[in-house]
Amino acid sequence: MRSTSFRPRRNQVWTAARAAAHSIPPRVLVVDDFIDSADSLAAFLDSTGFETRVAYNGCDALKIANEWHPDGVVLDVAMPGVSGLAVARTLRESPETASVPLLAYTAYETDDNFDGLRAGGFDAVCAKPVDPMMIVKILTLLMGPAPTNDTSIDS
Repeated sequence: MRSTSFRPRRNQVWTAARAAAHSIPPRVLVVDDFIDSADSLAAFLDSTGFETRVAYNGCDALKIANEWHPDGVVLDVAMPGVSGLAVARTLRESPETASVPLLAYTAYETDDNFDGLRAGGFDAVCAKPVDPMMIVKILTLLMGPAPTNDTSIDS
């Protein structure tokens, strides 16, 4: 198993109302062209207290992000058609999504291309395969307070 690269660029928090209330789960958009991977990660994130939506391509990811306004995005980098890097750049260009934390979720070696991913707008990079609890930890760090159920992320 390859090591996971985690280098956050900014520390984002949920909207003020979400952070104050702690009762509305943070929204996470999971984007991966491998359907089983996307669905299983979204189901896991749901079970740990996040509200999730799934997109299987870049075009759908952009549409959902603009309509649903996620608090974070887990984004596969290598997808056919509109790549994850293109999605990240587009999200960064839009005032409505410019500050949404982006986690690159990639099967490529991250040590070699992290600088390019960071320049493309990603806040952190996670190499596949990864323990899904690591994704919870990274999202929690990027977005602020932990989800509001009893699931521990200290393991």
